[in-house]
Order: sequence, then structure tokens, then C-alpha cells
Amino acid sequence: MKLPPSEVTSRPVYLPLAPELAAGRHWLVLDAASMDQALLADLATAFAPVAERLQVWSLGPLPPAAGLGPVTELADLQALVGALAGQAPLRVSDRLCVQGRESWAWSVFLAARELGLAEGQIQLAHAGSQRRRVWCTHCHGCTEDVSSSTVACAGCGRELLVRDHFSRRHGAFMGVMVDAEVPGQRPVREELFP
Repeated sequence: MKLPPSEVTSRPVYLPLAPELAAGRHWLVLDAASMDQALLADLATAFAPVAERLQVWSLGPLPPAAGLGPVTELADLQALVGALAGQAPLRVSDRLCVQGRESWAWSVFLAARELGLAEGQIQLAHAGSQRRRVWCTHCHGCTEDVSSSTVACAGCGRELLVRDHFSRRHGAFMGVMVDAEVPGQRPVREELFP
């Protein structure tokens, strides 16, 4: 199920990944759990023009896919950060392209920014689950893999309303206490983000 477009302007809009032909090195980072053969085939076609400048990294094993070239399987985000740091010095012409679950893709984005890549050097594309990372506006903690309209904060335990407002700084949707104005008055929890 694809969620309808949001009227909230902070909500990211994802376009299909594409290389920048005039750019230098390209790193394609994939969340294996979100990939299927059709998507991998589309990526192989899109990135064929930069194949000699392309490195592909995957979190987990990818389904068999022709045309992507060698894929380095990484265990977790820390391994990816290490692999990216190993590409130093990072250059203005480098491009990082990330496809997968939204919260995971934003974790990669935030890590790449800390390593020195500019926002314009990073492309993100969403694939897979619609589950959200929710940032609590009260305790500033994050709750992962949220599929419902409200959730108990993993940090402070408050029942949070999952807003459609997205914080790029936190790579998460905002969560606000559902009954802050009228204590005890809570909406029915609905499953919205499969």
C-alpha cells in the first residue's frame, strides 16, 4: 500500500535514483530487505553509464541481479560508515545513492553528512516498508519501526501522535504527546504504515 502524497512540505519526496554522468565516484548503497529483482534490474540499467566509477554496497544479501557488478555485503550501518570513510579523501565530485527503508536511508544520509558529504551529493530513494522512525519532541529520543498513528515513546513512555512533519536533522517524523491538552483523551490507534 502506497501512502497518498502529503500536503506537509517537510515530507521528503523521493525520485528514482540516477547517476550524475559528469560526477566522479558513485556509491550505490542498498537495503537488501527492500530490494527485489525488478528494482535491481532498473538500478543496473540506470547506473550502467557509470559502471567503471560505481561501487555497490548492500546491507544484507541481495537477490540475484545481473548488471550491477560486484556487490560488497556489509553487516550494518557501522560497517557502511567504515567503508565510506575508507574512500577518503571524499571529493566534491563524489555521489552517494541510497535506496531502502526510509529510516535506514536517513541513517545513512546522516552518517554521510558527518563524514563530510554535502546534502547535494546524496540521493535517497525509498523502497520497502512504510514504517517510520518517530522523534519525540519531549524527550528527544527515537522510536523505530512505527506502523501506527500513535505509539508509546521508547524513551519516555509518553503516548505520541505520529505527525506527518519530517525532521531532516533527525531523519525522523515528529511525535507529540497525544493528550497534552486534554489528559486521558486519546485517539484510537490505527495501523497506517505497513
